[in-house]
Amino acid sequence: MPRNTTHSPPSRGRRFSAAVATTALVGGSLLLAPAATAAVAPGETPNDLGLTGADVMTHLTELSEISESFAGEGYRAWDSPGYEAAAEYAEEVLEATGAFTVTRDEFDVPYSEFGEASLTVEGTTYEGSHFDTSEGIDGDYIDVLALPAADAAGLRLGCATTDYAAVPAGAIVLVQRGECTFQAKIENATAAGAGAVFVYNNARPEAEGTTPQDQLTNVSAGPRNEDNSPAATLPQASGDALVALITAAPADEPVEGTAVIEKEFLVGKSFNIIADSIAGDPDDTLVVGAHLDGVAEGPGVNDNGSGSAAILALAEKVAASEVPNDKRIRLALWGAEEIGLLGSTAYVDELVAEDPAELARISAYLNYDMIGSENFTVGVYDANESSSEAPVDIPDGSIEIEKVYTDYFDAIEQPWIDTEYSGRSDYQAFIENGIPSGGLFSGADDIKTAEQVAQFGGTAGVFMDRNYHTADDTLANINRTSIDIFSPAIGHAAYVLAWDAVVPTPTPTPTAEPTATPSPTAEPTATAAPTAAPSPTATAVPAPGKKGSSGNLAQTGSDVEGSPLPLIGAGMLAFGLIVAAGTAIARRRTQQ
Repeated sequence: MPRNTTHSPPSRGRRFSAAVATTALVGGSLLLAPAATAAVAPGETPNDLGLTGADVMTHLTELSEISESFAGEGYRAWDSPGYEAAAEYAEEVLEATGAFTVTRDEFDVPYSEFGEASLTVEGTTYEGSHFDTSEGIDGDYIDVLALPAADAAGLRLGCATTDYAAVPAGAIVLVQRGECTFQAKIENATAAGAGAVFVYNNARPEAEGTTPQDQLTNVSAGPRNEDNSPAATLPQASGDALVALITAAPADEPVEGTAVIEKEFLVGKSFNIIADSIAGDPDDTLVVGAHLDGVAEGPGVNDNGSGSAAILALAEKVAASEVPNDKRIRLALWGAEEIGLLGSTAYVDELVAEDPAELARISAYLNYDMIGSENFTVGVYDANESSSEAPVDIPDGSIEIEKVYTDYFDAIEQPWIDTEYSGRSDYQAFIENGIPSGGLFSGADDIKTAEQVAQFGGTAGVFMDRNYHTADDTLANINRTSIDIFSPAIGHAAYVLAWDAVVPTPTPTPTAEPTATPSPTAEPTATAAPTAAPSPTATAVPAPGKKGSSGNLAQTGSDVEGSPLPLIGAGMLAFGLIVAAGTAIARRRTQQ
């Protein structure tokens, strides 16, 4: 999972008619299908396709060994030999099932190669670090140092353009981290005519284990903007020392500095792995995805070997099912997620531009990014915003997907919490195009609360995964209880959405009655229950969660009973089919 991913506009123009058709079709398909999102009946054992934590661990162990064997070459980073080796293993597993056609989906990867990032003042060089997409400097840049205006608390956050009123054009501006995005700080300084920008770290929570001397690394400043001023980062200690020099200098003798931000922008290639089930209706596709790449700083066994291993184990269970899936199941292992969600975004962008009818066939997307955090919680993407307001638009149908998970956990008396529906993983491109989406998450750099410890065990006041994006993200630090909880839930969601599914009619006038489909006869495996976890029914009312973090209390489902959604869905589906047909005809005429 990337850190500080921004929610930027799509990189290609969205076709309005395709978007309308997609929204109507996928929204209508989900809303028409009460069987696909119905609560698990009391006393019923949820079908999980027999997917267990042991199945997932088999593949996770292999991915761990592959990553560790390339420790000196970037582990499983997008452009590393470790990523290629992991992809080859995944392809072998998927092809060996005999139930999927497997292809590589290649895409361009804009990336940067970094040189020095530093600021030298009065003979002292303060070493910095790079934003991955900010601009660089051609040679040394010398000018006066300047600060944005301080707020009432004395902080120089630079979150408003008016904060730079006293900054002279061409100055090297130092801005403190906090409150607004790095992108906003850089853009505000650029508007004031800054010659270069350095964002210095602020005092961090004790749980992060960050000292004032630590670099602010592996961060994004949004999509590349060549009109922005060059920018880099500095540790808190360096920023504080420089601010003291600037504020102590006489007004007529400002402090000068020399900025060095060496960077080269290049374009490489990477690929996704796409596996389409041979069984299932090709006009109604459930996409299930996880990113296969990791960061160069560590083996990425939890982030996101765990989600990738779950995808491979799910493929084997789909192949082993005695009753074929009704919908086509498309499994996706995404590339270059860690540097900006590039693989999944390129995949969806290509469908938007070249095959909107195929995009419209995707009725739902499920995302699994980190399911084995050592200090885990059982997080469900909060599509109904019961714990926090989402910073993104949530497509219709996503609440029903959330309910698939929450009904499952409630049925087995497994506590769960909401986790922010943020778009901070590979579902971003799907939700931007109106595709209902959901997923599970065991936690990363959110602080675990005492209430969550009572629900799931672990340690309060520290990260849910203290090994996130570090060399300690190893197999030894995977929480097996977490894997055992999440794995059957992943199998269950696939079963509900791809087996008990409505098969769309081929005509523009669908019926409101779902097509009857046989139920799988295989008996599900028992789901492992965590220790020291109270029943989720102990707390019936959700507590508001802090925006950007997981909620604090176990939830008990969402209230969609007795709604008019099926009737609305029928109209949406009919309208979408008509618009999609018109789009296809217009496209053919244009090509002729």
